[in-house]
Formats: sequence, C-alpha cells, structure tokens
Amino acid sequence: MSPTPSILIVEDEYGLAELLRDVLTELGYQVTLATNGRLALEMLRDRQIHLVLTDAMMPVMDGPELARAMRTDERHRSIPIIMMTSLRTAVPSTPGLYEAVLRKPFTPEALLTVLDRFVSRSVDDGADTGSAESESSEQ
Repeated sequence: MSPTPSILIVEDEYGLAELLRDVLTELGYQVTLATNGRLALEMLRDRQIHLVLTDAMMPVMDGPELARAMRTDERHRSIPIIMMTSLRTAVPSTPGLYEAVLRKPFTPEALLTVLDRFVSRSVDDGADTGSAESESSEQ
C-alpha cells in the first residue's frame, strides 16, 4: 500500500490556500500550508512531502527562490514543484526548476490533471520525477 500523497501548498492569499486545501483534502491528499517560501523550507525539513504547489509572487521568499533552494538541496531536489501564477508575462523558465506552470485562474480539472501527472511518480519509492514544462491556462 502506497502512502497517502502529501502536498505542500505555498500561497500567501489565505482564501485561495484554504480553498485548495479543502478541495485536495476532500480528494484524499494530505495537505500542509505555508504562506511563503521560507516557511515552506522549514516544513520540508519536518515532513515527507510528495509535491509542492507554490505561488510565484509572495513576501519573504517567492516561488522561484523556493524552487531554486529546493533544487540545490539533495533532500528536496526530486520533489515535483508546480508553479501557480497570475502573471501574464513569462515565468522564469529554468530547465528543471518546475514540472509545470498553472496560470491563475485555473480550473479544478486543470489542477487535478497536473497533480495526477506528478504525484503518483513522487510517491513511488525511488521514482525519478523528471521535468516537463507545461502550462495550463484558463482565460
């Protein structure tokens, strides 16, 4: 039996973070919330996380800074990172930094499609999550 997938949501907009938590908890995920990248790094030390769903723009430490910190840390380097952004300009695109980018606003279906793509691989022991840039956008 594989463990319950655990997702860390890093989002400074409380209402959106709560909504995402409620939806994902209802679908059977274990969900942890952080309001910025620095808190997320602290939580990553204390918990087994299978995927990070992070906003791009936040105070203290933003999403790209969090992703770079995770990719340079051996303990967190293989955890898939999904970037959420409302920016209409390009998100910094460094190969291997994010597995996918979700453009806000996105539908629950778009979120679940991306999660299904990456969570199962990260839950499996020793799985290589790889990296494939993709975007989902709802206009």
